[in-house]
Formats: sequence, structure tokens, C-alpha cells
Amino acid sequence: MLMNVKELSNVWGMKPNGVLHVGAHQGEEALDYEKFGWLPVIWIEAQPLLAKNLHERLDPEKHSVINATIWDQNGIKMKFKLASNSQSSSLLAFGTHAEDYPEVSYTEAFEVTTRRLDSLLSDVETPNFVNLDIQGAEGMALKGLGKSLNAIDAIYTEVNRKEVYLGCTMIKDLDIFLEDAGFSRVATRWILGRGWGDALYLRRTAYRPSLKQKVKALFFAQRHYQVQVVGNLKRALRSSFDTLSHDN
Repeated sequence: MLMNVKELSNVWGMKPNGVLHVGAHQGEEALDYEKFGWLPVIWIEAQPLLAKNLHERLDPEKHSVINATIWDQNGIKMKFKLASNSQSSSLLAFGTHAEDYPEVSYTEAFEVTTRRLDSLLSDVETPNFVNLDIQGAEGMALKGLGKSLNAIDAIYTEVNRKEVYLGCTMIKDLDIFLEDAGFSRVATRWILGRGWGDALYLRRTAYRPSLKQKVKALFFAQRHYQVQVVGNLKRALRSSFDTLSHDN
């Protein structure tokens, strides 16, 4: 998360009644969810082994784990592609991701049957905070919430302004969809030089950001980009030094 749970709590005063986290991976946010009382958490993960490991590791009184592949339709047979770094695994093929991260490749694929979120969670109360990290399929997941989207007050999601994955949801289209559903995008963080980032959408009737909150958000954003710029400069200098050393 480019905006972590601490920031979301301190800047936006968020205290959700639970979390629906789609794209659990290794449950990296679990400790923060517990620390700030964002419980219970429903984790959804497409990779069977990761889902199994999470289920065995997390406290079942606070966390539930579901192995499922999320889309906007039920029962669609698709190929889920496993990436060499795990977290880039997706239903979608690489777009600009292949150019930006040439060290990452798809190593294998397996067949999955897709599920809509509203049908998958039909017997469960939907938490009012959703975290989406499913490599380009975030828009499909939101459409698959159907009427359950009405229960959501905040959405934290990965967003794309380039076709990082082929056919991925673009941020301009996500803005339109969520605007019509009553949300506003209040914060966005990009990875410099890449086509992806994270965004926070808040339901307009549930949150009315104050000037103080907006100023705080700008401070955190400035720090985020400052860290990236410094890191990029260090890498560029290191690369130049290595080239000079090699030439000599």
C-alpha cells in the first residue's frame, strides 16, 4: 500500500467496521489492520497456496480467508497467470509491465472459475472498507459487488493510467464509475516513471474531508514522492559509477 493503514487512519480519520481485502497475497497488512482495530478482515486470494498459508497463519477470530478469483461474472473459465515475483500474478497479460519490469515474467498458468463478490459474500455482512490489489482487475471486482457497493464507504485500490496489464481498468473509467456510485477520489499516489499507483475513494455522504485533512494528505504525498526521487537519483548514480568502473 502506497498509503498505509496508519496514514489512512491519521489523515482521514478512518475507523471502518471491517475490511474486505481482495488480492491478499501474503497478508502484509494484517498486523496494521489489527493494530488500528480494522476488524474483522475478509481476505480473498486467487493463489491456492497463499490462501492456505494465510488461513493457517492468521487468527480465525479476526480474519477469514477465501480462495477465489474475482471478476464481474460468475462461472467464467479463465487462466490465472503466476508471476516470478508472485505479487504481479494476474488474470490479465502484461502490458507496459513487461517493459517497466523486464526481470518479472509469467512462469505458469492454471485454470480458475471466476466469482462475483456479491455472490461470494452473499451470506456475510459486507465491511464498509474495501482494499483492492488484483493487478488490473479492480474495476471488474467493483462491478461484481453489485448492490453490495451501497454498503461501502471507502475504497482503496490500485489504479492505472497506462495499460500496465492488457485490458486493465484505467483510472479515468474508474473515476466515472465510482462518481456515479457516490464516491470521490480524494488521494492518489503514483510510482514515478510507471503507469500505476494507488488511490483512495470516499463516499461523499459518509466523509467530508476538511481543509486540515487535505493539507495533511499533501504532506504525506510530498514525502512519498521525495523518497522516490532520492531513490531514483541514487540508482542512477550507482548505475553511472558501475558503467565507468566497467569502462576503466
